[in-house]
Amino acid sequence: MSQAKFAPIFIMIAATLWAVDALFRTQLTYTIPSTFIVMIEHFIGFLILSPLIFKYWNDIKNLKKHDWLILLAMTIVSSVLGTVLFTEALGRSFAEFDFVTPILLLKLQPLFVVALSALVLKERISVKFIVLAILALVGSYLISFGFSPISLQLAGKELVFILALGAAASWGTGTILSKHALKHIPFPALAGLRMLLAVPIAYMFSLFLGQAFNPMTIGVGEWWRFLVIAGITGGALAIYLYYKGLQNTPARVSTFAELMFPVVSIFIAITPLNPYGAAQVLSMANVLGIVILIGSVLMISFMGSKHAE
Repeated sequence: MSQAKFAPIFIMIAATLWAVDALFRTQLTYTIPSTFIVMIEHFIGFLILSPLIFKYWNDIKNLKKHDWLILLAMTIVSSVLGTVLFTEALGRSFAEFDFVTPILLLKLQPLFVVALSALVLKERISVKFIVLAILALVGSYLISFGFSPISLQLAGKELVFILALGAAASWGTGTILSKHALKHIPFPALAGLRMLLAVPIAYMFSLFLGQAFNPMTIGVGEWWRFLVIAGITGGALAIYLYYKGLQNTPARVSTFAELMFPVVSIFIAITPLNPYGAAQVLSMANVLGIVILIGSVLMISFMGSKHAE
């Protein structure tokens, strides 16, 4: 009972750490390709969590082929693809001095969770979900572009929007895969394996995208940022706490706990903590979009909670 009572707190702490992660990750995007950022942070995270793999070795040995396929898919989609897209979105949004857009669009994850759950479970998507999904997308548009029209191009804010949307879709899919994986393996072992598998997969992504980089050129100022994001904000500690909380928290409760992410992110954006320079000024359209997005996503999460639990 006590574990279930305090479990949401671990999710809140993890969500806060993920919001703070952007402060350190953004600086790395100025000089290092996104695939190498993901590869190095997961390698450091694995080194930190490697003792857990030995501790839970018997559980790992008993995993079936189907379990390994789930772990592999989760790592490719969530740990690597989602993180690469998000890192790339952060790097490109610097030119627009828009910290809010790539961060808050990640709250679209439940939209993809419910849609994918309906697809996998062959359930019909209700009219209510369609209406809320449209509202959530309207909110995301207002956050990104305000009331201004957009030009259909893969550049500027439009590209940032697409990259952030892709990251949300990837992490939304990862949520479903993670909940399934937790039924077959303890959360500490899952966190360690996720870090380990992400290293070679991220390297293959770098080859595929042609992102060459020499790690020997990384300076001290960049290494300490890697240690922070890999060990605390985006990697080992955050993932460990998230899984620890998730295993005893219903999806409808975890949705509220994860609201710490947008709350802390907005605070960072509108204060001198903003890594892009001066504090970002939000227009009325941006604020309206934030309210519409978060409100719609909360309602979508309640609709889809039974699938995620």
